Amino acid sequence: MAEQQVLDTELLSQYRESLGDDGLKATLATFDQIIQSYANLLHQAAKQKNEEQLRSQAHKVKGACNSVGLLQLAKLMERLEKDAWEWPQAERLLIEWADSVSPHRQQLNQWVEQEAY
Repeated sequence: MAEQQVLDTELLSQYRESLGDDGLKATLATFDQIIQSYANLLHQAAKQKNEEQLRSQAHKVKGACNSVGLLQLAKLMERLEKDAWEWPQAERLLIEWADSVSPHRQQLNQWVEQEAY
């Protein structure tokens, strides 16, 4: 997966140009506030084996990740949302997503710091 693009740097550059560095950082802070509750709802749906709820939450998480340029995380959620899967596959995707959030978010922070005015 390392070869796949983690960040949508074009989107992030547009945000930075229109919002400025402080606005971009505020957007990321909002993402950080909501993503944990979204993740909790995802895991709750998986624990209950509620496929409809899991797919619905995956859609929300995908949108949140796309909105801050976290492409690879969004693609994992899209697979949960749209693909045919059995529960063991869904659980592996959730684990892969959860394990990727922190390093991808760190890459995003590094990009913001490198690109800051």
